[in-house]
Amino acid sequence: MSNIVKYLLLMFAALLFLYVSPSAANANGLVQKRAIILFNEEVDRSLLEDYTAEVKYIFDELPAAVVELTDAQKKLLAFHPEIQSIEYDQPLQKSEQLQTNDPPADWGYKAVEADKRVPGTLSGKGVKVGILDSGIDAKHPDLQAAGGACMTDILTIDGCKNAYNDDNGHGTHVAGIIAAKDDNSGIVGIAPDAQIYAVKVLNEFGEGSTATIMAGVEWAIKNKMDIINISITTPYEDSQLGQMVKRAYDSGILVVAAAGNKGKPLTGEPSSVQYPAKFPEVIAVSSIDVNKKHGALASVGQEVELAAPGEKIYSTYPTSLKGNGYRTMSGTSMASPYVVGMAALYKEKYPYMTNKQIRELLQRNALDLGAAGRDAYFGYGLVRTDKDPVVPNASLSYNTDGKGKITINTSEAAAKWKNYNVYRFDTLIAEGITAAQMTDYATAGTVQYYVHPVIDGKESTHFVEVKVDNREPVLKDVALNKWYNRFVTYLYYEGIMKGYTNGEIKPEQSILRSEAAILLGKALDLDGTKRSTQFKDVTAASGASGYIQALVENHVISGFPDGTFRPNEQVTRAEMAILIAKAYHIAGGTTGSFKDISTNVTGYQYINGLTANRIISGFEDGTFRPHMAIHRAGFSAFLAKTMNEQLRFR
Repeated sequence: MSNIVKYLLLMFAALLFLYVSPSAANANGLVQKRAIILFNEEVDRSLLEDYTAEVKYIFDELPAAVVELTDAQKKLLAFHPEIQSIEYDQPLQKSEQLQTNDPPADWGYKAVEADKRVPGTLSGKGVKVGILDSGIDAKHPDLQAAGGACMTDILTIDGCKNAYNDDNGHGTHVAGIIAAKDDNSGIVGIAPDAQIYAVKVLNEFGEGSTATIMAGVEWAIKNKMDIINISITTPYEDSQLGQMVKRAYDSGILVVAAAGNKGKPLTGEPSSVQYPAKFPEVIAVSSIDVNKKHGALASVGQEVELAAPGEKIYSTYPTSLKGNGYRTMSGTSMASPYVVGMAALYKEKYPYMTNKQIRELLQRNALDLGAAGRDAYFGYGLVRTDKDPVVPNASLSYNTDGKGKITINTSEAAAKWKNYNVYRFDTLIAEGITAAQMTDYATAGTVQYYVHPVIDGKESTHFVEVKVDNREPVLKDVALNKWYNRFVTYLYYEGIMKGYTNGEIKPEQSILRSEAAILLGKALDLDGTKRSTQFKDVTAASGASGYIQALVENHVISGFPDGTFRPNEQVTRAEMAILIAKAYHIAGGTTGSFKDISTNVTGYQYINGLTANRIISGFEDGTFRPHMAIHRAGFSAFLAKTMNEQLRFR
């Protein structure tokens, strides 16, 4: 946009602003405040230089900048089409209190069962942890920062005079919980060999702002942290901070934050959890005491995800502020780093896991406290070590045939594990497998498989990931992530389902009786040559006539008493079961598990027989819904599973 256009737009905005509220334009108009400006596409530096008092910082991960401006300038810039939003920089603070009358120094370490880690050699080695706080004491004998950065110069000119060294104490206390050295003195952190990075976003008074936190998160993204700890809270929801946190999470960083120390919500408020913990991408951590009781001041709300020791926690402290270098403090600030330290152990143990997978594992391993299941006080429960035994790793390879068939070589998994389960994306597709290879079918794209060993009848958390780059076939309306993709692709591979003339399969469209006859006839390799049929509504000109007559001759179909076949009627789920069972001579069953299937339902025995052979399945409410019309995807799934037993688990 040219400078002339910018000038005209801003002049128009100024005139409009003055016309609407002339007094507001002058009130405090010269007082400068710090704000964050978010642009739609990229930061316009010339615009900032012309219409703000000072540019303090420009982000790289978001098109945003920290500036000093007056209320009048803010209102003028808000009209500019390049600008998405302008929000004043909000204060944030550490989330802790000092305490006395201390319990044993290592009570938190034992509460999360760090002393029972499996294997016992886990130490967080190789895991990069960013601690967004007041810095880390560079001279503390129990701590060694691998690096870091200071962001507090956004607040004041001399905000980083001592680089990222801690001049407040809060950051050093947090760092000790995570990674104090295992050197037989002082304390030991949950992950003593983790690489900790001091990202200084709080000043000597323990104060920071939205801008300093955003800059710290951006630094973590650029420097490829695995995990970040934010023991800092604010009641303000800042959309720009939310976007930066989401950027970090999407980049693969596990984000953990203190839930806050606001206690129970006030009457009428659903939650007292603070930001940034309140953002959905963040693990919000509440605190417990030595008796596993909820911390008296810990925030409460549905966003709480995990609980950890946070009351009267003994940890490292800057030697310049306290001679012996240790102090007892309380709050969710102290709870959050326990989760971070445990996550570092998980990451070392399962280096192939994504941040989302580690997050889910932390939830599954948590000790449920309070009300059964997730609750507003403890979330999923107290964070704990993962006790799954370490199993031998296995190497898996694959090949594709360029037509949709994928063959995975599982011989090493079968040899080392004997028994294994296979997931395709997040869906279990094979259970209790012992074979040296398995086959699957998929359309073009990247297919992700996870192979888990089964140890003593229990599926292990360990897994081997196999990413398959599959190039064919391209079926434009059969998405790779749909549950029916593998079944439709199998029928396509076998030449049974080729779709319509426009190339579409139309998987979610109801299947007609004539279409079902064609698919079934092709699957049975019957003669589909057009010819006369015994049905008065199916002539020799019909494209399905050959298959319909062939199915009659093979005693699969018989039509209706009035001599019709009704080729354009939809197929019900019960009719589908009858057709497939008769076609493949699958024995019926007198009893079954569906609550809506009884001897009064036509075809009940076929439904029970197919269910016993894991060919058909019902709905989550325990029904089969026999009279519901079945779509092409559903018919494809049942036919594919009938033809290929490897497809039968799901």
